[in-house]
Amino acid sequence: MAPYTYQIVSLLLGVWLARAQRLGEVCTRVDETRGRCKDLKECLSEGGSAESVGRLKLCSNIDFSGVIVCCRSNSAAIARRKCQDWQIQRKNSGSSCSVTIPLVRGGEEALVGEFPHMAVILAETERGSVHVCGGSLIAQDWVLTAAHCITRDKIAVRLGAHDLREAEQGISFVVNVLRIVVHPEFDLPRRYNDIALLQLGLKAPIRRRIQPACLPYKNNRVEGGEQLVVAGWGKTGEGEPTSNVLRKAEVRSISRYACDQHSTFNLRRSSNTYPVGITDSIICVDEKDEGSCQGDSGGPLMLERSEACSQEVVGLVSRGILECKGTAVPGLYTRIEYYLDWIVNTVWRDEV
Repeated sequence: MAPYTYQIVSLLLGVWLARAQRLGEVCTRVDETRGRCKDLKECLSEGGSAESVGRLKLCSNIDFSGVIVCCRSNSAAIARRKCQDWQIQRKNSGSSCSVTIPLVRGGEEALVGEFPHMAVILAETERGSVHVCGGSLIAQDWVLTAAHCITRDKIAVRLGAHDLREAEQGISFVVNVLRIVVHPEFDLPRRYNDIALLQLGLKAPIRRRIQPACLPYKNNRVEGGEQLVVAGWGKTGEGEPTSNVLRKAEVRSISRYACDQHSTFNLRRSSNTYPVGITDSIICVDEKDEGSCQGDSGGPLMLERSEACSQEVVGLVSRGILECKGTAVPGLYTRIEYYLDWIVNTVWRDEV
C-alpha cells in the first residue's frame, strides 16, 4: 500500500472510531429512531429490535468478540414504561382512583375527571371553533384520534373539559396543533388505517382533569365478548345535537368472524368502504343498546383496569351508527394494538 493511501485509510478509520458509539451508548438508527449499542444476544433476549451496525456504522466492536447492534426496546416495553410514568403522575397530582364501569348514546354522564385523557378536537369554522371529534391524550404533547376527523388544516385540541359550556378559566386547556400525522395507508373512501396523531404546540399541564392514557402493552388482544367503555360528546339520539357533557357507555366486543359475516358488510364492501371485509386492524362492538354516534369519532374505546387504576385505550371510534339508535349493525373501531409500533416510533422516537 502506498504511503499516502495508508495515511488516508488511517485518517478515515480514526474519524469512524471517533464517531462510533461503544457498548451501552445511544445510537441513531436508519429510521431516525434511537437505540442503544448492545450485544445481539442480549438485545434479542430482551425482546428488542436489532439493527445491524454494518448498515449504520455507528457502534464500535473494538475489543469485543460478540456482535454489536443498535438495539431499540420493543414498542410494548416503551408503552409499558410510559404507562407507569402516567400512573405515577396521576398519583402525584392528587387524583383518586375513580375507575368505574356502570352503565354517549344509551349511557350516562361521566364523572368529572373520570377520563382525564379525553380530548375535544376543535375545527375553525365561520362560527368559530366547533367540536368535530374526540381524541385521547397519550403524551403531554400528543393526541390520538381518527384520521377521518382531519378534514381541515387548522384544528385545535381542548383538554380537561367535561361540560363544553364551561368557561376555561384554568379548568380546561386549549392548544393549537403543531403537526398532523395521518397514517400513511389511510385512503378514503376506505376506512382501513383510520388513525392519526396530533402533535400539540406545547406540553399540557398534568393535573387532576388532564392526564395521558395508557396504550395496550400486555399482548392480550381484545377478542369477542369483552366488556369495554366508550366515551365522548357525540349525539345522544337521532335528531339530537351533540352532547354538551361528556358521556360514557358500556359495550361488548364481537368476534372478527361474527362481525365479518354480518349482512350489512356486503354493502360496505361493494361501496369500497371495507372492500376486503373486517381485518385484524378493526375491533367490532355490539351497539344494540348503547354506543358511539356522530361526534364521537376519534374518541377512545377503553379497557378499564381497576387493579391498576388505569384506562387503557384499545380502540378509536371509526364508524358508529349514523341513526344513533339501537341496531344489530356492529360499531367499528380502529384497533390500537395493531398500530402500536407506528404510534411509539412517532411519539417516542428518542426512547431507547
